[in-house]
Amino acid sequence: MESRGRYFMHCFLAGCFASSAGISAKLISSASLPTPFLSPPIRTGLCVISLVICNVLMWLNFTTAMQGMRTVTATSATTTVNFLISGWAGWLLFGEVLSLSWWLGVSFIIAGVILLNSDQIEDKPKTE
Repeated sequence: MESRGRYFMHCFLAGCFASSAGISAKLISSASLPTPFLSPPIRTGLCVISLVICNVLMWLNFTTAMQGMRTVTATSATTTVNFLISGWAGWLLFGEVLSLSWWLGVSFIIAGVILLNSDQIEDKPKTE
């Protein structure tokens, strides 16, 4: 059970890095955020570097997670974390509105992750 938690931690980290990469990509093209200490070319360069680093770290964690669990479980868990953090960051940083349909969609994804993992619960040995 301990190793399973370890692999879910890698899914969580992969989702965090994936959403960070998305945020970096959005910052490259977003003119709405003021950067008083950085010129636009420097900000773009830093965001590109961040995008590459976050994607590398995401793939390292994602492939590690897939080594210890089913691919569909790792993918759905990582996607759930990515959606939640991306939505929160979009709301916080960019003033995006999280609609009811967005929350409904994320709820379905979370329910799907739970259903996908429900068959992995170890059966208790039966006593005769």
